[in-house]
Amino acid sequence: MAAKQKNDEVASRRTTSHITIATIATHMGLSRATVTHVLNGRAEEQRIRPETQRRVLEVARDLGYRSNASARAIRTGRFGNIALVQSLLGQYLPNELLYGLTTAIADKDMHLVLTEVPDVVIEDESYLPHTMRELSVDGVLVNRLIGASQLFVDRIHKLRIPAIFLNVQQEFDCIHPDDLMAGRMATEYLLHLGHERIAYIGFVQLETEHYSERDRRSGYEQVMLSAGKTPWVYSLPVEWPHDWRTPGQSRVDTRVGAAKSLLAREDRPTAVVAYELGEANAVVHAAYQLGLRIPEDLSIILFHSGIDFRYCIPFHTVSNVMEKIGREAVSMLLEKIGNPDMVLPARSVSVEILEGGTCTPPGASS
Repeated sequence: MAAKQKNDEVASRRTTSHITIATIATHMGLSRATVTHVLNGRAEEQRIRPETQRRVLEVARDLGYRSNASARAIRTGRFGNIALVQSLLGQYLPNELLYGLTTAIADKDMHLVLTEVPDVVIEDESYLPHTMRELSVDGVLVNRLIGASQLFVDRIHKLRIPAIFLNVQQEFDCIHPDDLMAGRMATEYLLHLGHERIAYIGFVQLETEHYSERDRRSGYEQVMLSAGKTPWVYSLPVEWPHDWRTPGQSRVDTRVGAAKSLLAREDRPTAVVAYELGEANAVVHAAYQLGLRIPEDLSIILFHSGIDFRYCIPFHTVSNVMEKIGREAVSMLLEKIGNPDMVLPARSVSVEILEGGTCTPPGASS
């Protein structure tokens, strides 16, 4: 009965009033100063007993205490908010990346503000300063498919705007997966299984090719040449089947047709390194149409944020560790917020292989 009464009291406080430091202090019979020191991270400095610290934090959590952002801004000169500026071009925001960002930000008792705008707007000279003011943020994470121009980077530094760029390659203030390592790891994995005819499946290069396509392909080529094998780079068309909804028109994806032409060859590859999920799916479609079994007749490994199960067969995957990217990006940005004049070297994060069900030694079922 006592426990139920306590729970009812906590629920009542949460719904009927704003929980303040004074509320917690009264509830616990402590001084406001003690509670303030604990919640502001100064408990050790003030020699407050560990047991008291633990109790204050537990009660604050149970009562639903949230620090006063306005008061904190006045006290520290910071708002406790970080903006994620997301480009509409590509919209690459996998769940793993978002989880890494939000948990790292929450661990610092801060908040994430998300805004999406056309890519060209991001580089407008007034956009980021305006965003900093309007959203009341202390720093900015920029997520776009293309790198920043030197003019844009120079402007940010001149205005002392703390900013970290996600998933792009530039000399400073950015973080990205080590895609060169990823290409090497995928190819070495297939060679270790015994495959010799290994193809790299990418897409027809665009004017604004993302660095990951170049680096993954280069990693593949480096390993193949080192092993005395001839690289086999094959590009699928990038256009979508626009006519698939048109009555009377065949529902044909040109990427599948291109993959079929590769897999129908007498000297077809026994294994494929696919740039991403789209290319891997095209290869799977083509393989099934040709009566090839995966992985018995054709092994596939791709690059993605995690193992994808939507095709019934979980793909072998070189993970670009997006959750880790998110966490480390926040750590870098907090350094920049602490010292806006600091220039941080680009950070390349190691990738890892996740074993699925699409790779096996060649001829394993023969």
